[in-house]
Amino acid sequence: MAHKFQVGQTVLPAHPRRANPDTYVIVQALPETSHGSQYRIRALSSATECVVGETQIKKVPAEPDHPVKVSRH
Repeated sequence: MAHKFQVGQTVLPAHPRRANPDTYVIVQALPETSHGSQYRIRALSSATECVVGETQIKKVPAEPDHPVKVSRH
């Protein structure tokens, strides 16, 4: 089974416990275990690192290429 995420990719917790969860960057793809693919991730807001399973993270949604115009009535 191949890793779904790549080193350098930005991810979020799949099931955040807070309203505004930290954003993380993949720093290392670890060897697969019987539990599947795992990654070492680092929080962008601090130097905190941890190891997570692939099902515990998700891709950051893509931002629009152009700013969205908001009309004021």
